[in-house]
Amino acid sequence: MSRSRTCYDWSKLCHDLLRSILERLHYKDYHRARTVCSNWYTVSTTCKRPLYPWRVVFNENSALLFDPGEEQTHEIQHPGAEFSERYVLSSCSNWFLMVDSGLGFYLVNVFTRERIDLPSMESSILGKERVDKEVEWKHYIERTDLVSSKKQACLWINERTGDYVVAWSVKQHYLFTYKRGDDSWSNLQGAKCVSMVFDKEYKLYVYTADNSIKIFDLSGDLPEEIVEMNPYRNHLFSFRSVSKRGEHIWKQRVAVTNSGEVLMIVSLKGLGDKLLFYIYKMNLGSCKWERVDSLGGEMLIFSHGVTVRAPIKDINGLGIKGDSICLRDGDLWPVGFYFDIMQLEPNCGVFDLATSAITRPKSLDVSFVKSFWFVPGYALRRLVSHLV
Repeated sequence: MSRSRTCYDWSKLCHDLLRSILERLHYKDYHRARTVCSNWYTVSTTCKRPLYPWRVVFNENSALLFDPGEEQTHEIQHPGAEFSERYVLSSCSNWFLMVDSGLGFYLVNVFTRERIDLPSMESSILGKERVDKEVEWKHYIERTDLVSSKKQACLWINERTGDYVVAWSVKQHYLFTYKRGDDSWSNLQGAKCVSMVFDKEYKLYVYTADNSIKIFDLSGDLPEEIVEMNPYRNHLFSFRSVSKRGEHIWKQRVAVTNSGEVLMIVSLKGLGDKLLFYIYKMNLGSCKWERVDSLGGEMLIFSHGVTVRAPIKDINGLGIKGDSICLRDGDLWPVGFYFDIMQLEPNCGVFDLATSAITRPKSLDVSFVKSFWFVPGYALRRLVSHLV
């Protein structure tokens, strides 16, 4: 007598049971499991797993991930990927926005190794015509500079639906956006980008070279600048107007908190050789920029303008807690900074806003390479309702 066989639809497991299983998985397995189907992803968003920044370094064709919570390092192979710090533009949750040496843009999931190729940017920037040798040489120089020169980028992706939005700028002359389903990149002309960030309402905030903050709505077929409803339009942020004598600016970043507050974060050299970060918020009543002392208990990844709800207590003495800033190479004023040059990874740390102290990370036992911060599992979920 044959034994009957029952087929189970694992995507329809009881939510309580599935949640219990997901919460017990190792972090790497957890992030792979949440991509199995939409139901598993939805349940994963209710799991009680803390959000906090991880560090990642790229070593040839692999990614080395350090989990501060468990103080463990995980290596994930990415065969064929062009992994190097100069090709990393931004991150969102488990995804990285990358550009290769041939101006090929793509997204890669650091845990599952899934890759999404984006349309080529080359024709958009360089043009398709080659008039003569002089023009061809000029275009060649521009092309080779695009990967190595100063650039800004931000990314949002919904791991459940696969929708994503990308913004990328180089040399403050070009600012392009692309979202899933578009035919090509959109060029936001006239927005000379210094830094930018997405918020939870499908808007792109761009801090420009003329000290203004522009807002673009990306929910439609084409990006549209918000003018009348932009409270920052006629109220420029100029550090000179709020700084003290002896303070010299190094970098500026626009950031948006989980509650929707727009901040300007300034990296500067303070009095003496003290390294500092200042935070400014516009008083919507007086329309003046005012300095504030905290991030409201959140953490900031300075290079991305992303804030997350951080643990109240420090994680394993690594400085990862609320009201702190994750920094990397180039975020700090260089004077006096290179005394650490002989140590591994002097370019990465956590700045405590309350004490102005910097906690240096532990070595990942690799050759001297640049490391980056990202937040596994983090996403601006309210953007989902605006996707088309």
